[in-house]
Amino acid sequence: MHPLATRYPSVCARRGIELRTTSDEVLQGEFASFCHEFRDGIAQRCAVRATQTNEVGRCAAIRPALAWLALGGHRSIGLLDAGCSAGLNLFVDAYGYNLGGHVAGSPGAVPMLTSELRGAVPPLELPAITHRVGLDLSPIDVADDDGVAWLLACLWPDDLDRFERLAAAVDVVRARRDELRIVRGDMVDALGEAASLAEGAEQLVVLDCWSTAYLPPARRGAFADGVASLASHRPVSWVTLEFPTVARDLGVLPDGADPTRSDASVVCITEFDGAARRSTVLGHTHHHGAWLDWAAAAPPGAPGAGL
Repeated sequence: MHPLATRYPSVCARRGIELRTTSDEVLQGEFASFCHEFRDGIAQRCAVRATQTNEVGRCAAIRPALAWLALGGHRSIGLLDAGCSAGLNLFVDAYGYNLGGHVAGSPGAVPMLTSELRGAVPPLELPAITHRVGLDLSPIDVADDDGVAWLLACLWPDDLDRFERLAAAVDVVRARRDELRIVRGDMVDALGEAASLAEGAEQLVVLDCWSTAYLPPARRGAFADGVASLASHRPVSWVTLEFPTVARDLGVLPDGADPTRSDASVVCITEFDGAARRSTVLGHTHHHGAWLDWAAAAPPGAPGAGL
């Protein structure tokens, strides 16, 4: 076993070996040694893999956004995750939640997603999810052990909570894999194809969660146009969790919202009425869902709205 294997908490935890810390200088030398020894294998892996993550902690912000739709009268939705990775966030209704002491999800549900609550208490009661569709250029199949291992390898090696959340969510999705439809394709060019797999949904909800950030600004605009095109012939809502600068490029950051905030992701929802669209900032969240600052009032038409 190469000594580098003992330096990372994630590797040690998964292999049941003792973690041994060392100086940065020694660690750098061991890392260089590892790369030289396994040069061919590393080069082969880099040639066919790209950074790929699926942070289920973000469901602590996705769930309230979808629950906000339920307050507005949407009883069921088809959920389309653009940039879905392994599709774990499409099972937002399957996990347990503790948002500042406000609990949601089935008793005993795992993983339990805990988030510090800032601001107002968000809605948590979800509409029924009748379709789960993912779209990704290089999706990960939860039944592929090597693919799941790559997801784990892309996590920060000292954050064991993220490893536990991911592994537990993978187990959930493996057991319900027959509910999941994934399209391999560009998130702009194949958006219509993916949406067609949720054709029978009462309301299509398009979700982009730290995915359009990887598009150049011009392609972000093209993605927004694609969502608007879908909304021209069927009921569509659009949920965005991105950096404010990315949300601005998408055209969903309302006038007056701060586009420069870099410590948080903006949680935004866009509703369509013909050619017109209205975007609402629901709040801000930590990039991995560690906290949620909820700001939105009830949507128009909801019980108690405006009181």
